[in-house]
Amino acid sequence: MDEGHFNFERAQTLLDGSGGGELLLKAVEAMRKAANDGHAAAANTFGTMLHHGRGVHQDLTAARAYYHQAAVTGLPAGRFNLGFLLVRGLGGEKDEARARTLFLLAAEDGELDAITHLGAMMMTGSGGPQDFDAALEWWARGVELGDSRCAFNLGIAHAGGHAGDVNFVAAWYWFKQAERLGNDGAAAELARLGTVMSEEDQAAVIACNSR
Repeated sequence: MDEGHFNFERAQTLLDGSGGGELLLKAVEAMRKAANDGHAAAANTFGTMLHHGRGVHQDLTAARAYYHQAAVTGLPAGRFNLGFLLVRGLGGEKDEARARTLFLLAAEDGELDAITHLGAMMMTGSGGPQDFDAALEWWARGVELGDSRCAFNLGIAHAGGHAGDVNFVAAWYWFKQAERLGNDGAAAELARLGTVMSEEDQAAVIACNSR
């Protein structure tokens, strides 16, 4: 086992047993050493520590550098985290186009946070062309992977006509999927739909629900 992997495993063990204090500081130091030895997952994790100020002083510029180190290895979480800072201009200049590219690469590897954010950028045209169909396809893929946010976003898209014509029945279906997957906001949207749906829509929902 190389030193970088050894320090990463040690850091993970310390984090698992740490509520803070001296163990957390030891975990941070081991993670830093592993990251500086070129361990991709350690670079991403240490970047997260710097990003959120866990066990270290918050340093968004350094966080971006460590996320970049993880991202260039192809680590999906590193690509997402770097994109997250880029799209918000944290720790350096804002770069929506690069963030969207990173989200796409991470999404292709099934990174759910990236899928959610990529769909939103495609829906709004941030960092590249507006593409409603591609946004819906990515969110549908996210639902297949069990992500409630993607299901909720599909509900919003159909209810607001962003997927073509306003379709309350399709919106209801996706909000039900979001609720099933544990989304806290889905119940309120389902209740709201109940106040605007036509009798025909409600009949379609009942028929769909009885299958």
